[in-house]
Amino acid sequence: MADKDSEGRTRFTYHKVLRDPNGPILRQNEGPVGLRAPNGFIWAHDLDEFFYIARIPGVDNYVTTWSRSMLKALGENYEDVEAELMWEDPLHPPRVRRPWPVLTLPLDHPAQPDPPISAIDEACEWEHSDFMCYTIRADGSGYLDEDKQAYVDPRKVPRRCPADASKPCTGRLAFNNGADPILDTSGVPYHFVWCPHFKAKLSETTSVNPYTLIARAVVEMESERMIVDTKGVHLLAQRRHPQIMSDAPSEKTTPPPDSSKEALNRHEDAADNDVPNNQLSAHGEDETLDAPESGKNIPVDVRASTPQDDASTPQCESSTEVSNGPQSPASPQTRSQKNRKKYRAKQKDATRVNKFSVKGLPKLEEFIPDALLPDVLLVHDPDRTTGHEQATDQPVTYRRVIHRLSGGVAATEVTTDAPRVAHLHLRANNRLGEGHHSYVYRAPLTLPEPLSAHSRTGQVTVAAKLAFGWCTAHDLLHNEARTYAQVPRHAQEEYCGFNIVPPCRFPVPIGPIVPKCYGFYLPVGEDGKIMWNKSVSAKHRGCDEDAPCEVDWLSPILLMEECGQPVQPEKFTIDQRTECFSLVLRLHALGITQRSFWVRNIMIQPGPLWVPPARRTFDCPSFRIIDFGRARCLKLRLADKGLLHGEGVKADVCAKVVSDFKFTMQTEERKAREQLLIEECEF
Repeated sequence: MADKDSEGRTRFTYHKVLRDPNGPILRQNEGPVGLRAPNGFIWAHDLDEFFYIARIPGVDNYVTTWSRSMLKALGENYEDVEAELMWEDPLHPPRVRRPWPVLTLPLDHPAQPDPPISAIDEACEWEHSDFMCYTIRADGSGYLDEDKQAYVDPRKVPRRCPADASKPCTGRLAFNNGADPILDTSGVPYHFVWCPHFKAKLSETTSVNPYTLIARAVVEMESERMIVDTKGVHLLAQRRHPQIMSDAPSEKTTPPPDSSKEALNRHEDAADNDVPNNQLSAHGEDETLDAPESGKNIPVDVRASTPQDDASTPQCESSTEVSNGPQSPASPQTRSQKNRKKYRAKQKDATRVNKFSVKGLPKLEEFIPDALLPDVLLVHDPDRTTGHEQATDQPVTYRRVIHRLSGGVAATEVTTDAPRVAHLHLRANNRLGEGHHSYVYRAPLTLPEPLSAHSRTGQVTVAAKLAFGWCTAHDLLHNEARTYAQVPRHAQEEYCGFNIVPPCRFPVPIGPIVPKCYGFYLPVGEDGKIMWNKSVSAKHRGCDEDAPCEVDWLSPILLMEECGQPVQPEKFTIDQRTECFSLVLRLHALGITQRSFWVRNIMIQPGPLWVPPARRTFDCPSFRIIDFGRARCLKLRLADKGLLHGEGVKADVCAKVVSDFKFTMQTEERKAREQLLIEECEF
């Protein structure tokens, strides 16, 4: 059981460090930054990496909270404190914790991000390694991993190397499937080639044998059977007992009798061919890299160690099953044809089921890559929830739009030969909730080709928010979409570690503040134009919410992540109430106020979200703030008054806008403490 303080907290600052009597005064907001997540707050990977430190040496009752990385940046007594507090692990930077993957996309697709879609989060123990490789969730064609409760691809996918050599290297391998792939001495294409950063390191090393670095990289990558040389990597058939082959020359070893091509064939013949081929390619679209001259193939036996699981924390083990071994890279056209056939086969199977049914469909909790967000949304709406009047068996066409900072909307630019089309299936009996101006539905979403999902129909579910048939309801939904457009991506993601979020003095996890947004969509008329007129909408801007005008406009649609149910603070621990309150503080730090802070607008669901849904519990909940129809964004307020870029700025007008906004934030913080049952001294 975790230690608790006198208030019953398990998250608090444990330590206090002594200052150097000759050390500097630590003024507020002037100290070293250290490692921080994108939100900018003080960050530490573990609770014991926070400590109290005196701002003025010798004045021990005037303290502030710092992190381990800040102390290291300050350079004051760091080695002594590190030894005293037993900080044995190296400093790790913040990283995004990926939700359990439900999306699937061919690994060779140019829109594939890094980490790739379907990559399983394997916790910080492995994710912080420079050499780690991703475990890819497969769709019934890999092997069944009982711990992950899903099929996984028996191959590992290495981190990509950034195209810009000036950026920090996040991996050691690059995909080798360009028009002119790098070949080994036997004419066989490598699966991967070393990134330029690692190749430069190999050539520049003087004190360490370069092949020692290669062996170390192979061990930490955990792909269990390889042939490796100074050019690149061949993936071989994987076995229960990992043995990784490299071509590092050594005075103590002799060359093998067969070439790398013969070795590949020999290992492939010995593989267990009962395992079906996986549809995921191990090749990406990165530019092929030049390789240095390779030495002869020399076997080096390197056995990868497997960590012991921590029973208290969900772990993702590495794969150890048998694969079909390496294969020559298929041409992009061949892979594309196969991917289309598989997608169409899944779509054909989907026609045999009720596409309006949400039963058995996974919630979408990941981001859709920007390059694959739907341009067109075909809304199947037999119950006329959108307010349409066309035949109920015909879908209603919507277009994704973006709210401009200066006001108004613009349809998204279609940068491909054909717009990306998704299908949304709305039924009245799938309603999730009802607010004062909108309905929210759990709706199956069929994703744009070739994006799909790990479900029988390839669908996922999202929360679809629609406005009532009132002018004010439409205006509120537009305002919510406009606000979401100003929310940075990091505020919709979970990060490892903890934050100190002033004025709250206790560490809190870094969960998302708001749900992920999958786009704002407006109906399209018969002329192909968006059915929204700014001037008509402006005529209703002065209408009162208590006496709105009824309108016959088709409802806009806001697609979001579904985030659970309203909180019940009276059932929370004090840590959980503090965590909820920190979301409000972080939202205000973004210059946004929600302006409708009630417990019904704070959602909770079991977590952690990076493990399969069946393993989530309310002991590790995930929270979100929802309903931004009445929200205010300082940036938008300044833009509306023409004060954002200094055009015609009057200092007194700008100061008044900022002052009013700060007052709104203070009022909302008091309301949040009241709703979350937090006393003045409890945060």
